[in-house]
Amino acid sequence: MFKFITYTISLAVILAATTTTDAQTRLGIFAGGGFDWYYGDMNDRVISHPDLIKNYWTAGLLYRPGDRIHFGLSYAKGNLTSADSLAVQDFQKRRNLHFQTEIEQASFHINYRPLRNARRAIPYFIAGISYFRFDPVAEYGGQEIRLQPLGTEGQYIDGSDNPEPYKLYRLSAPLGIGVEVPLSCSFALRIEAINHLTFFDFLDDLSTDYADSTALLATQNGPLAFELASNLPDGYPATGFKRGNEENNDTYFFFGATLLYTPCWKGSSTGRGPGPDGPARLGRKKRKNTCPAYQ
Repeated sequence: MFKFITYTISLAVILAATTTTDAQTRLGIFAGGGFDWYYGDMNDRVISHPDLIKNYWTAGLLYRPGDRIHFGLSYAKGNLTSADSLAVQDFQKRRNLHFQTEIEQASFHINYRPLRNARRAIPYFIAGISYFRFDPVAEYGGQEIRLQPLGTEGQYIDGSDNPEPYKLYRLSAPLGIGVEVPLSCSFALRIEAINHLTFFDFLDDLSTDYADSTALLATQNGPLAFELASNLPDGYPATGFKRGNEENNDTYFFFGATLLYTPCWKGSSTGRGPGPDGPARLGRKKRKNTCPAYQ
């Protein structure tokens, strides 16, 4: 399913780049990247630690049906990581867990521009929905171990009240702000800050309580799950001891820039082709070219 979505977006980008119709100037393609980081049970800082800031890249399409509302379809890929050793609170430092995950997402978003006819910097708001894949891992014995199949919080203990195994494909809600700076008739620089609300708490494989150690050891991957569930200096804690806070869902944050290319119709006063009057409009007094980047 996820591969189908990403292939669809890639095909749409290729078609947009080769289209030559009058409606072409309503459709733009963009690519770029920036920095990403995660907030959750394993990151208690208001401003993320520099070692936890990683990179992402993105590409997609932008469609402009009007001046204020724009629609976007994009694909993004990045990495998220965190470690209790970089925490501020003593509880997290003692817990001493860590994780990292690659993250891929396909997104549909709406941009709303509150100002019309801004010429230099155009602010806008961002909201949408993303379908993303993640797969947290931790280092153990010099190897990266996938955490979800282990059930570190007792997900695979039969007949227990522990949480169900979490899925690695989820929905999130991207919310953010951006500013578009026109560079020319065809190009614009877009700078965006987007927070992704995941509505769940296992992005870092950490959420609720420590499972019963005996029952955890009896699961299929029990010995490895036992080792990676706890790293407390005084040993594995009693059953029910808090491992995370399930009341606070995890989020991840993108801050970056993209270069937007929107084909410019030469000789048009609107930047969207000759319009309904066709060639007759081209015979009128020549006006200064404009384009969607300035609409």
